[in-house]
Amino acid sequence: MIRNSQPQDDLSSESDQTGNTFDRIALEEIHPEFLDTLDQTTVPTVTGVKKIIFLILATLFFALGVLGVALPVLPTTPFLLLTSYFLIRTSPRLNAALLRSPVLGQVLKEWQQDGGVRLSVKIQAISIVVLVIAATLLLSPLSILVKSVLVMLACIGIVVVIRLPGLS
Repeated sequence: MIRNSQPQDDLSSESDQTGNTFDRIALEEIHPEFLDTLDQTTVPTVTGVKKIIFLILATLFFALGVLGVALPVLPTTPFLLLTSYFLIRTSPRLNAALLRSPVLGQVLKEWQQDGGVRLSVKIQAISIVVLVIAATLLLSPLSILVKSVLVMLACIGIVVVIRLPGLS
């Protein structure tokens, strides 16, 4: 069974010259709970102005996700999930390329396939946040108010990471 962004009736007309259908994301690669939402209806492909808006949003969230890799107070996973959400509705090929990315794709694959995050990834994320915030607090000449806001944001980020579903 393959995931199709168009109605089932149009699948046969979407084959290329060699007779192969265009690349689609195999349903077997996606988390079973997510599959339940796809069995009844397919994800519609948007067109026109909505497609342009979705591509702009996908680009924005991708940029924020990439920044989140380097900045501990900016979460990466939610932005990558939003990027994938918008790409799958505008360009399944770009979404597939995102999933194949050696760095960013792994986060999305684990989330879609297994519905969670590995414990080692959680520990690594929390450790990086604690180290960067501690270094900022100790080494920067920021005001107490700014430092307090940074600590509060870091605590929120740590709680979010802890509450993510875990994988064994």
